Amino acid sequence: MGTCAFCGFTGKLTQEHVLGDWLSTIGLDLRPTPHVTGPLNRIGRDLGVRPPFRQTVGICGPCNNGWMSRLEDVAKHTLTPFILGNAGHLTAEDAGPVAAWLQKTALTAMLVSSEKERDAGYGLPPSEYHRLWDLRDQKVPLPTSQCWIGRYAGQRRLAATWVTPITVAVDGLPEPDAPQGYATTIVLGQLLLHGVRFTTEALAVTAATRQQLPQLWPAATPGIWPHGTSIDDAALLAFAGARDLRSTEPFIRLGPWKPASELPASEAVGDLVELPTICGKHVVYYPMTLVHEAMRGRFYAFGRVCECPTAYLIHTEPDGAHCKAADTVEAISELYEALPGQEIMIGGEPGGLICKRL
Repeated sequence: MGTCAFCGFTGKLTQEHVLGDWLSTIGLDLRPTPHVTGPLNRIGRDLGVRPPFRQTVGICGPCNNGWMSRLEDVAKHTLTPFILGNAGHLTAEDAGPVAAWLQKTALTAMLVSSEKERDAGYGLPPSEYHRLWDLRDQKVPLPTSQCWIGRYAGQRRLAATWVTPITVAVDGLPEPDAPQGYATTIVLGQLLLHGVRFTTEALAVTAATRQQLPQLWPAATPGIWPHGTSIDDAALLAFAGARDLRSTEPFIRLGPWKPASELPASEAVGDLVELPTICGKHVVYYPMTLVHEAMRGRFYAFGRVCECPTAYLIHTEPDGAHCKAADTVEAISELYEALPGQEIMIGGEPGGLICKRL
């Protein structure tokens, strides 16, 4: 027994795949892979190692086998070539259903979180589910939504879904203390879908991506895929974290809502800076010299390892140090080595930090 998040039906629920089970039939790698879920600024809850495309959540039968299934049919027909890396066109007729599928999939993915986490405020408002259900026969996304389609050129992810709360800020004014929307990102094979939905509809602005990805919704002319700058592993987390969204309107900024996307503030400890890590348990340190360098407009990338042990790729930026990736030592070393720039040592031996000037 349970309650359907979309239509509100209470009773026996069926199991809806977060990512349609048709994805296991189109030729993707089906070897077992780690599954995790959780907040943006934490590593997340380990769901185990298992074959992809098997994660399910409870949804009522009429939703699962009705409007949601119809969106999956459109997604399979339209997106399979792009997922497999084959160039093609996306018609204006398919744009609405694909954008609705993006939102439906992101909303469904958020239900993987525990009931306790959702009761504590993790996730999206129930009204988002209900409103998408109201539009089920129209096969379009929620109002004040925009979506883009691009290419994932990385190697580290077969399938992933992110939802990032966003704010709409005005130059010269303080950052809003609550989100006014959210960005959604889905990676499947070589396909990348990205969307934004303004939940405070009066603050909706026209947006674009820094990579100039073609707009999927509102539908314009038929789109050619791939087009725009591809997103690789080094750029993916920032992209999914809504850092590459741009307002096309002057004096308006779009960006992630920091309480959901950022770690707690760093603290000075002598001549070091203590940085909380996204495992939520440990801290790492870097020289205070990097703070002084940032004040002069000079920024760096470096690696650190916490006690888990998890390795992190960290970049200094105008507003502080940010974790760009968390993985094994080998994987982070690979990302670091791929970065352009001259390698230098900050602080000197002993205890110096090897880093790259960005």
